[in-house]
Amino acid sequence: MDSREFTAFGVSHWVALGATACAAISLIKLARSGASETTKRRVELGLAWLLILSVLADPLTNWLRYAAGAGGSVGQALEMIHDNSYPFYLCDVVAVVLAVALFRRSQRLAEIGYLWGVAGTLQGLITPTLYFDWDALEYYAFFAQHGGVPAAGLFLVYGLKLYPEKGALLRILIWGWVYMAIVIALNALLGTNYGFLNGKPSVPTLFDYMGPYPWYLVTLNLIALSLYVLLLLPFWWTRKKRA
Repeated sequence: MDSREFTAFGVSHWVALGATACAAISLIKLARSGASETTKRRVELGLAWLLILSVLADPLTNWLRYAAGAGGSVGQALEMIHDNSYPFYLCDVVAVVLAVALFRRSQRLAEIGYLWGVAGTLQGLITPTLYFDWDALEYYAFFAQHGGVPAAGLFLVYGLKLYPEKGALLRILIWGWVYMAIVIALNALLGTNYGFLNGKPSVPTLFDYMGPYPWYLVTLNLIALSLYVLLLLPFWWTRKKRA
């Protein structure tokens, strides 16, 4: 039974969605404005550190809740960290990729972060696997990452104009398959389910409409391919017109 305090598409969820949209639009406008390069660079670095801190926040909030909280224990905290807080979820990986892209203004990393962030992390933003509402630190850590990732991807591409280049579709498919192979192997070794690649989440998500395990992984790849194509269409069209 779903015993979450958080309610999907409740007030706190809509606030997070609205804040993410406003942040993405504001970042793009800032990048294209006449603001000084110093100001723009500070925003880039601040966003990069926010993404890194959002990844580190997950084990920290689990420790605070299950080890330092009333009725908790160190053993329970370590178990929760083992099961949920290693940086193996795609959202964790792409947050780090985007942070490095912001630090270095790397086109290749921005390309990966944009496609994974908008096509992948956005799903987690819309159907969160979140138990706690906005009276808990977990709420802010979750949406700092799941909102910050697509906002950062859009900022890099549409704000800083680090556009995906020719061959981006093949590159992102290969990186996706590499990620899946590594995490499926780690899950089997550790007895975990990072990326929900070895089983569906225990709360309602879009995975519920993709078929049984393991076939939903095929559906997931087909959906990802469709989203990548849609996200890359404007850039293909631009290159075609220039040619």
